[in-house]
Amino acid sequence: MQLPALHSMLHQASELAATKNASFEAVCRREEDAERVLAEVRAEKAVRAGSAQSANELVTALQEKIQRHTASTGPKTGPDTAEEPGHGDPPTVRASIQRATRELLLEQGEATTKEIREHIEKVLPHVNVKSTSPELTHLVKQGLLVRPRGGVYRLGGEWARAENR
Repeated sequence: MQLPALHSMLHQASELAATKNASFEAVCRREEDAERVLAEVRAEKAVRAGSAQSANELVTALQEKIQRHTASTGPKTGPDTAEEPGHGDPPTVRASIQRATRELLLEQGEATTKEIREHIEKVLPHVNVKSTSPELTHLVKQGLLVRPRGGVYRLGGEWARAENR
């Protein structure tokens, strides 16, 4: 091959390399932008997760305080209290735990506290499972659950009758 032809090929190869390098640099900038956005989203997610956990803990603390107050003053009856979740109550962590527990017991018949907690973690990942035990105790006091033996729960009262219909 003659020298002018080689120079022409070198010029074309240089242009091709410059185009490919520019394309590669553009992709690298897009990747950096995407990583920056992803880091921002992850940071926002962490903040919101902490905020949600704090709100759930506040709900749990208030529910426990209400339970202690109710236990010391007797059960409250009226239009603001509900026998079952969803009857007059806005959706709450408490109602969610009740629904999840009932669904599990309808499916299994009976379950341990650990199994109920694991089920709640699975179906309600936003809920702090520390509120499970107080809620189970509350449901037993209401007669909606029974403890056939320590740490084991089964549907009782209205929930058991509804299952048999």
